[in-house]
Amino acid sequence: MTWQFRALLHQLCILSAMSLMLMVHMHYRSPSFPFTPDSASYIEQARNFLNSGSLLITPYGLAPGDQDQVENRLFPVGFAVVLAAVSSFGIDAKDAAIGLAHFSAITLPWLLFFSFRHSIGPILALLLAGLAALSPGVLRHSLMGLTDVFGLWLAVAVIGLTLNSRSIYGFIFAGLLAGMAYAIRNAHLALLASVILYFGYCWLSSAAGERRVVLLHAVAAMFGMSVVVAPLLLRNILIFGSLNPYLMGPSTIGFVENLRTYIEALLKDATACSECARYVAWSLPGLLGFGVLIIAAAYAVYKYRWSKLPTFGKKAFAISTIYLAVGSCVVVAARTRYQWGEVINLRHTLQYSPFLWAGMFALLADHGTQPVLNAWKQAKLAMFVCLVFFHVNYAVSSESFRNSDNDYPKLAQAFSTGKAYLCGNQADTYLVSNWAHVFRIECGARVRQIEAIAAGPKGDEMRAFMSAGDGYVSVLDVVSDIKQQAGSRPIRVGLFPGRFGVETENLPLSAVDERRIVANGWHIIKNDQQGLILEYPKVGSEQMNSQ
Repeated sequence: MTWQFRALLHQLCILSAMSLMLMVHMHYRSPSFPFTPDSASYIEQARNFLNSGSLLITPYGLAPGDQDQVENRLFPVGFAVVLAAVSSFGIDAKDAAIGLAHFSAITLPWLLFFSFRHSIGPILALLLAGLAALSPGVLRHSLMGLTDVFGLWLAVAVIGLTLNSRSIYGFIFAGLLAGMAYAIRNAHLALLASVILYFGYCWLSSAAGERRVVLLHAVAAMFGMSVVVAPLLLRNILIFGSLNPYLMGPSTIGFVENLRTYIEALLKDATACSECARYVAWSLPGLLGFGVLIIAAAYAVYKYRWSKLPTFGKKAFAISTIYLAVGSCVVVAARTRYQWGEVINLRHTLQYSPFLWAGMFALLADHGTQPVLNAWKQAKLAMFVCLVFFHVNYAVSSESFRNSDNDYPKLAQAFSTGKAYLCGNQADTYLVSNWAHVFRIECGARVRQIEAIAAGPKGDEMRAFMSAGDGYVSVLDVVSDIKQQAGSRPIRVGLFPGRFGVETENLPLSAVDERRIVANGWHIIKNDQQGLILEYPKVGSEQMNSQ
């Protein structure tokens, strides 16, 4: 057995241990209901696509009141199609969603290792894989049925193929995966742009005789992208009349605040040190120090390091840094322009934090081209030890995992109370709830989501996430708006404690409020601390019955 084979065997054992650790993490820490309203949209689209060939979803919010199913103007259709493809083997779409997240997390260390092993060396590639596997973003969102970890997996695969492919087919496949990534997440527009910019760097840095090959590889990758992206854009034009129909209301959070929030989330995900990230982003000394550090590091790299890097090290640094920079700009710009219902967090930075370390490790790798000072080795070792310590500490002791199931009793109670009234798609009935995504996922009911009731102690916090004019002051305002939006349709409403401003103190309604609701034609089916269930008959039905 040669030493190379023994070394590879040890590396594979370490990667297997990382995957096993993630499997244990997901087994013991997955929440009882690992889904969100975004999950409901993907799952509903997938079920509709599998059953009827359509990609319609229940509208989010009360409008339009005359249609129970509409085209999705918020998310691309790629993830729903993938879920439908997996579901065609007899797996329910909700199980497919969580299964894809688990699969992506378990195989992510392997993908990172083989993508960057040649560029940064096997030891640093193992460290990169370990940091990604233990990153707060991957640990938290591998537990959820969302696109996040699967999107990261696709980005790593695209960049790994782009770095290591030696044939035209490899670059075409990389382009196909990049197009697939964009069809799954709007933010992966940054991935498409980064691959193109990377080929631009390769063309500029190559000798004149090599540029034809670079151009050929770029054309192959863009051809692969177009196979997926072109039909997607054509569909958008035919259905929505726009290449990019994904719009929301204007943001209530400014550029500076979004930028600092992004820096905090990125550093938290990359270092697993929440206090360090908060200090850098939200204190003036920390922010200035961070800026000076970036400028000084860029100067030192340009002056002393860049010329000594081999070509494969430069390429790894280039593609990682380009993707990190372009992706960061896309996130901050999008969150500053549009209101997305949540501030920038680990969901938006986990796509880029592994590439922060990949680019840095490309610079720190020895590459065997020059002697290395002991002091430099010791400084690198100290940094690596600190990074591993912070990540292991987060994985073992983070409070977020202990609290991940806190809302489940409220969720389970809401579904148990409301399923007899909201499940089963009653013909033409306008269904509404503050826990709509639970009913959409668990029983396929076409239930609308109300906006938040932004009164009470949590009102200011919720208003920070809403566009101007959104939200309600009281439960009575909600009921009044539902009646107005539904028009002449029969209505059934289920409001339960624990979500969107409906709390136990809001229920049951007082006798005065009950009389006001009944006076407006509503029937009160249930009104206690477990929930408020109302029914409004179809306009004209009561008059016909009385006759």
